[in-house]
Amino acid sequence: MAVNRADLEPMSPEIKFFKILEWKCLAEIKAFLKQTHSNFFSVIDARKVFSIEQMQICHERAQRIMQTSDRIKRPESAFLMLLSGENQISRAQEEIGISSSTESIFVVYDNTADFASFLKFCGDWLEEMAKIPTPYRNQERDSIIFSRMARVQLSL
Repeated sequence: MAVNRADLEPMSPEIKFFKILEWKCLAEIKAFLKQTHSNFFSVIDARKVFSIEQMQICHERAQRIMQTSDRIKRPESAFLMLLSGENQISRAQEEIGISSSTESIFVVYDNTADFASFLKFCGDWLEEMAKIPTPYRNQERDSIIFSRMARVQLSL
């Protein structure tokens, strides 16, 4: 029996880029993030990410961590920790999460129903941009980020 390769590999997340039109939506976004989602859903400050590949790899590793670690309860927490290089969730949220200085965001998700709910909840304050300004790969920064990511992964 042939094995479908897609069954073996974790799904890549969907990544959307938005400009924030009104800063007051940050509280609404934070409230939405506290809700229960069907699967993986995260919103991060776009200025604090160096490559799309970085987000994809963090998503994949966060999914693996959820299968092996009893310490982490939500894949979004592992994702933020890996992405920021911080081994404490509160520091990770401060480092990579949204704040009053956030001007644009990445929405990273793997369930379209959650994304549709997010747009219904916060869409009026956001403008989706067709072109993502972040490069797919950032060779100058990725090696630094990936070594920090490995350090966090070992601590979990």
